[in-house]
Amino acid sequence: GQNPARQAMIYAGVPKETNAFTVNKVCASGMKAIALGAQAIQTGEAEVIIAGGMENMSQAPYAFPMGRWGARMFNQEMVDLMVFDGLFEIFYGYHMGVTAENIAETYGISRKEQDEIGLLSHQRARSAIQKGIFKEEIVPVEVPQKKGEPLRFEVDERPMDTSLEKMAKLPPVFKQGGTVTAGNASGINDAAAAVLLMSKEKAEALGLKPLGKIKAFSSGGVDPAYMGLGPIPAVRKIFKKTGLTLKEIGLVELNEAFASQAIACIRELRFDLDKTNVNGSGISLGHPIGCTGARLIVSLLYEMRRRGVNLGLATLCIGGGQGMAMIIEKWE
Repeated sequence: GQNPARQAMIYAGVPKETNAFTVNKVCASGMKAIALGAQAIQTGEAEVIIAGGMENMSQAPYAFPMGRWGARMFNQEMVDLMVFDGLFEIFYGYHMGVTAENIAETYGISRKEQDEIGLLSHQRARSAIQKGIFKEEIVPVEVPQKKGEPLRFEVDERPMDTSLEKMAKLPPVFKQGGTVTAGNASGINDAAAAVLLMSKEKAEALGLKPLGKIKAFSSGGVDPAYMGLGPIPAVRKIFKKTGLTLKEIGLVELNEAFASQAIACIRELRFDLDKTNVNGSGISLGHPIGCTGARLIVSLLYEMRRRGVNLGLATLCIGGGQGMAMIIEKWE
C-alpha cells in the first residue's frame, strides 16, 4: 500500500500530525533512513525521529505486467516481485546469487571456505540465542492463532544446527558447478528494526541516556556484477572521511548477503574475524532486505554496550552495485 512508513507510524500510535516517508536503497534502506534522520536533526528540520527499515518478503506479491492493457495472444508470465524488485540484478539480467558466484571465481574462494563462514555464522547466532543476547533488542510480536492464545514470537527461526558435512551435501543454487548454496547464503525473511534519534541537547532535556552517537556514514559504488564488494569502497571512504583506522574499531557488523562476498570484504578490508559478526549475520539471521541496514545498527549498539567498545562499524552491500557504512561511537 501507499507509503509503508506512514502506515507503520499510524499503527504504532505515533500522532497523525507527524510526517513519514519511505526510503528505497534496497539492502541499505534501513541504514539510509537512519542517516537521513541524523541529517534532518543536524539541519534543524526535526528534533526527534524514529528511523529504521522493514521487509515482508513472505507477502511480496506476484505481478501480471500484461494485465493492464491486455495480453491479446499467447501465454504470459507472472513476475515474482520478491525476486524482481529485491533479488534480481537488473543490469546483467541474473539473480543476486550469480554476483556471489562471480566474486567467488574472481577471488578464488572455495566452496569449503564459504561453508565454513556459513557454519560459523550459524554457530555464533545459535550461541547468542541460547545466552539470551538478543532478548533486549527484540520486541516480541503476538501472532493471533485460529484457536487458543496468540503465539508469542520472539526468537529467530533461521539459525540452524548444522555441520560442514551437512552443508557440503547442499547443491549449488544459481549456477551449475557453482559454490553458492542455501547453506552459505542469506535467507528469505520478514523483519523490522528501528532506532530513536535526537540531538544531545534534546536527550538531556528529556532525561534520556543514548546508547550511542552516529559518528559518520558513507556510501560507495562498484560494478553491479560484483555488488557484494560494495562495503569495500564505502568503508575506505568512511575511514578517509573520519581519519579513523581499522585498529580503532572494536566491533564490525558486516552483513552476510553471501559467504563469498563476506569473505572477499573481510580479506580486502582486513577485518578481524574475532570482532566481526560476533553474534552471526545474514547467513544465520537472514537478510530481510529493507530491514537489514537498521538491524545491523541495533545489534551493534547493544553489543558495543555489552563489551564496552568505543567505536563500532556497520556495513553492507547493496543490490545494483553499491555499499554503505556507518560508524557508531559509544555515548559518554
